[in-house]
Amino acid sequence: MGLAASQARFLAITARKANCEYQSQQIAQQQLSLSRDMETISQEYQDAINQTQLVWDPDGYGTSLYDLSYDIMMTPSELNNYEPFMLSRRDGKIAVNSQMASALEGLEAYGLTADGFTGTDDEKFQAFIQFMGALQEKKIASPMSNVTYITDAGLGGELYGREYGGSMNITSMISFIDQVTQGAASGAYPEGSDYFNLANNLTFAWGYNTTDASTGTSTWTSIDLGGNWKDVKNKGAGILVNGNYDNDAFNLADLLNEDISLLVVNKKNYNKILESLRTVLKNSSDNGAFDTLINNSVQDWYNALNGSGAFETLDASSQTLLTFVDTLAKGMFDLLMPADYSSTDLNAFYMAMDDIINRLSMDDVADLGGKGTTESNGKNAVIGAEDYNTWVKKGNTYAISLSNLTEAFLTNFVNGMDSYSGSYGIFDKVSDSYYITDDPGYIYQVNSGEVIDTEYYESEFYSILFNTICQNGWYENEFVDDKDYLDNAIKTGQLFVVSRGTDNYYYQERYVMINGGHIMENTDEDAIARAEREYAVKKSKINTKEEQLEIEMKQLDAEISALTTEYDTVKSMISKNVEKTFTLFNS
Repeated sequence: MGLAASQARFLAITARKANCEYQSQQIAQQQLSLSRDMETISQEYQDAINQTQLVWDPDGYGTSLYDLSYDIMMTPSELNNYEPFMLSRRDGKIAVNSQMASALEGLEAYGLTADGFTGTDDEKFQAFIQFMGALQEKKIASPMSNVTYITDAGLGGELYGREYGGSMNITSMISFIDQVTQGAASGAYPEGSDYFNLANNLTFAWGYNTTDASTGTSTWTSIDLGGNWKDVKNKGAGILVNGNYDNDAFNLADLLNEDISLLVVNKKNYNKILESLRTVLKNSSDNGAFDTLINNSVQDWYNALNGSGAFETLDASSQTLLTFVDTLAKGMFDLLMPADYSSTDLNAFYMAMDDIINRLSMDDVADLGGKGTTESNGKNAVIGAEDYNTWVKKGNTYAISLSNLTEAFLTNFVNGMDSYSGSYGIFDKVSDSYYITDDPGYIYQVNSGEVIDTEYYESEFYSILFNTICQNGWYENEFVDDKDYLDNAIKTGQLFVVSRGTDNYYYQERYVMINGGHIMENTDEDAIARAEREYAVKKSKINTKEEQLEIEMKQLDAEISALTTEYDTVKSMISKNVEKTFTLFNS
């Protein structure tokens, strides 16, 4: 090949090699770009996997979840247990959607503005209900005209029972007892209803009814134990609640919550009333139920056993003690005995009663000594009784903790129905005992019975809503009906959830801080499924492109290698031709 031809070839190879190297650089850039794309879609996929949405959990157990919505939170239903969960911004004003804002604007003529209203009354509430009627009439169980105003709802007032199931821990059971007894006292339950009767059996009232046989008229006679030490000395006995004399009625929840004791002066012979209790327990009907005790008043069954007027002639402490045991038996039986009770259940009740009767005998007394005055001995006896499940003695005064007896009865009764499968046990000293009430996780099967008509729940719902808006004011938030906005605003703290505190007032909190709240974060399965599909498609495209670029890169590498070899050969050839030419002309 001549020099000119070699140079032409050399230039062609150089140009081609440079072009291949340029293409190789472009492919490398594309591969780097694809790597960044893969990183991006991988991060998007990871973000989607971690993505959550807020859901509504009606029962707190996560068994039935609903998409969180403004409607669920602000419309009375079983989903929110007929209790509003309001939204507020940082200044406390309640966020309302456009529809509710229209209803609230009509209340300006009544003095309720966006800044709230000082004081509340029934006239303004009825106007509120009138404006809300068109908005909510299709969403609630009963007509808005049946909604009544409850002045303290949301302002510290107790809500009435909302127990739809009978499984409760000790805290829920105490709350349930309070709600039932307070509901009966306020007239929420009609006389003769299941809840009214249950409330009577759960309330310890110191007195008895005497019925005139000729007229059928019933007369209530109080067992007046007085309210000070002088009364105790005169009557021989007194009831003390947390160390203070108190002759008022209390309920089973009080016995489980407070420290309630019976104090008596001088030793008493309770053998007659205790033997009567044992007798009436044995007077069961053919089906084994303790009908005489459970279905008759204390004075009726006692007089039936001991003669007409026998109960009325008992001293005040005997009447009080007998009334306590009788009410405890009726209350526990009504509250906890299954409707289809077995012989095991009845035996558990009998054994619990027998244990209480044994502990009430003054034959077994813990002697705490007796220095000081009779009055100081009485106070110290009450304090000492807190440590025992029996009578204690201080000088000539005797005391027994009715609260401890109640917990002992409950432990023996429920433990017996469970065939003594737990480690609970009652001994003379509290420190040696393990009450079932000491176990916060134990679940009692409570006869929760009927529920209040939903009209009353709705009255509470709208009363809470009205009172809270009057207190805090309101503002229109047209976006709260949008699911994505609502989730984001609650998660990021733009909106707070206003819910009931332990004192029955309503406070704004971040949703994650609400004790027992219904709002929870849940994995967004739909978002994950969409992300998986998108990730698979994008990854497939990137992999295909990468494979194509890899083939092109290998082809270019092979061509560059061949061109490099040819480049070196031609270059060497040109160098030799130049050298030969210079040698020829020099010679």
